[in-house]
Amino acid sequence: MIDPLEDYPGYLLRRASAAALTDLAGRLEPLNLRPSEGAVLQAINANPGTTQSDIGRLLDIASANMAPLASRLESRNLIEREAVDGRSHGLVLTAAGRALTARVAKAFAAHEVALLEKIPAAHRSAFLKGLQAIWSGWYADKDVRRSRLMAKSSP
Repeated sequence: MIDPLEDYPGYLLRRASAAALTDLAGRLEPLNLRPSEGAVLQAINANPGTTQSDIGRLLDIASANMAPLASRLESRNLIEREAVDGRSHGLVLTAAGRALTARVAKAFAAHEVALLEKIPAAHRSAFLKGLQAIWSGWYADKDVRRSRLMAKSSP
């Protein structure tokens, strides 16, 4: 069967992303975690006391999805909330959360090794630079559009 989209970079990125997420999900399944939960645990570990909103923005997780995700982690006694100021709470790992996050980091690292092994060694550096350029360029474009919209709405 002919795949008419096989030369479209966006389509290939989506397919590669789906395959990579499937692999990562399989590595995290024994820990009873989803990839997004593992990423949140690692982000909290790197930024203890950061608010739920900030973690969501960092990982590009919508507020509507971040709240139940944090609640699931809290109900498993992996994270807890600490008062930051009168209305904000920062997220920190519990002892159980720190122990599990160490295992999560190993699963993520093994996943990344397996992913990079699929790319010829001579192309890995260019591959990573290309992905970084797409990502940073995409967000730079968003920031430019947002700035233009805000400028238009200003008196």
